[in-house]
Amino acid sequence: MLQIISGKFFESDELHTHQGQGVFYSNYSWNLPIETCIGTIEAVDSHGDITTYIFKYVNKLERKPGDILIRTGDSTIIEHMKLLFSFFLKCTVDNDRSIVELNTRQSERNLNDDVIPSKFLDRNFDTKIQGTIEETQAFAEFVYKVIGLERFKYKKLITCIKNYNNALQALNYNFDLAYSMLVYCLEALCQSFDEYNPIWEDYPDKAKRPLDKILDTLDPEVANNIKSILIEDSHLKLQKRFQHFINSNLQDDFFINLATGINNPLKHSEVEQVLLNAYNLRSRYVHSLEQVMKQLRYSSFSNGDVFYWQNNAYLTFKGLVRLTHHIILNFFTNQEYLEKEEYEWESDLPGTIEVQLSEQYWLANTDGFLPEHTIYKINGFLYQLEKALFFDQSLTDLSELMCELEQLMPTTPKRYKIQMFVMYVLYNGLLNESLRSVNYNKVTDAHSALLQEHTIEILLLHSLSVWEDSEGKALSCEEIFKSYEKNKFKENRLNIPDFLECIVRIQIANMFMQEGNVEKYNEWIINAILNIPGNLELQNLLFEIKEQDKSIDLQEFMEQISKHQ
Repeated sequence: MLQIISGKFFESDELHTHQGQGVFYSNYSWNLPIETCIGTIEAVDSHGDITTYIFKYVNKLERKPGDILIRTGDSTIIEHMKLLFSFFLKCTVDNDRSIVELNTRQSERNLNDDVIPSKFLDRNFDTKIQGTIEETQAFAEFVYKVIGLERFKYKKLITCIKNYNNALQALNYNFDLAYSMLVYCLEALCQSFDEYNPIWEDYPDKAKRPLDKILDTLDPEVANNIKSILIEDSHLKLQKRFQHFINSNLQDDFFINLATGINNPLKHSEVEQVLLNAYNLRSRYVHSLEQVMKQLRYSSFSNGDVFYWQNNAYLTFKGLVRLTHHIILNFFTNQEYLEKEEYEWESDLPGTIEVQLSEQYWLANTDGFLPEHTIYKINGFLYQLEKALFFDQSLTDLSELMCELEQLMPTTPKRYKIQMFVMYVLYNGLLNESLRSVNYNKVTDAHSALLQEHTIEILLLHSLSVWEDSEGKALSCEEIFKSYEKNKFKENRLNIPDFLECIVRIQIANMFMQEGNVEKYNEWIINAILNIPGNLELQNLLFEIKEQDKSIDLQEFMEQISKHQ
């Protein structure tokens, strides 16, 4: 939101402007105003260890015809400035004074207070940090560069800093989570901004050595193809990308001037190994809830960057914080500065969310309709159909769409033609005969061969109308439905509403009963029961029918669905 009120995305100078301000507290002490390109931070009470600041800014939104929103996002503006302030100046910041006091405590609150943040990380959790003019000027320059970032990178920076800050907060309660969250920050950056592709030499030695012996016996081309498949392993790619990105963004000064006064500062030659160990510690915690090694959890072992154990090197919490801070700061401050940028900023306003319009607002619209749009139409129609059948709601008038389908069906590819046909038949079948499309009988006769197609759409159509059983159809329909379930959440696939799905399941159960396959009948009745949760009366009814080993009258069951809604 800070970036939005800077005006870099606005196309005109016609703005809604409002003065805004917010209060926050910090262990960073500085009495002079800090002027930034986006607002001013002023100390209003610097007595004691905690300083009270007011951040003053101008909330700007571009005026647009018909807009009713003239101001929003003040809490987000203040939150973003707090994040930048705490990150760059390496201090504790919160809008609650007691939280700052908690984080900067120097002794245990009680016998169960296992982790004192200040014992694991100095500066950030010092009781009081005396600021300098050099730091505050550098902070103002940092804010300027942040505002000039490309929007995607700005959002990623804020996300990383927020997670970084949350990791420091989590140190109070969960050391393992705090350590892992810092690794998440670095992972998020490398996933977004690094495209390193691993090579065979990156493959783990333990598996690589025996594989090399086997691959050496194969044709070189075959061996290379196998190697290519193996190094495409997602875990290996993520791990090597993680190491490559961090190595690429470590400045030499991290090991020179910035290492001055650090106990056991990280050496350049150790970077790859400590990153591998940090990555693995994070993975074991995430996947197995295995705690970070005990030694790192004791502040007496963690007063430097690196802890050495059994001929191996591990980043301490302090060392991981120093590394993470350096990578984030170095990467983002070296990005291109954009004075202006074309961006649809309205979607990023706080409190806005993308929602799906109800079918009634778009289902009947035929403007620009193409055959490939049919999947959206039939999915929307099926939700309306369910409401009409079981919730006594009306259908949208689709007469114009039906005329469009009549025109398109003869020349449309079969995939879309089936969807058009099923939608056409179901819609007209619900209407009084006098209200049906004039060409209904002609169209259905012309495309009646589609009823023999083995698709979920045709299965649904038969389940909601008269079904003429023939030997062997049950297993075929079972395969059709299982394929549908496997793919229903993929893009551009049919997605049948719950109660209509239940009807199809019961239809399949009936088919197995008619074939004398009681075991399969029971399986599909249970399947239907387990997929209408929250409808106990209907579930109990299905249990009762199941015990009687008889086919279910679908018309009666559909009436029961309506009755219990």
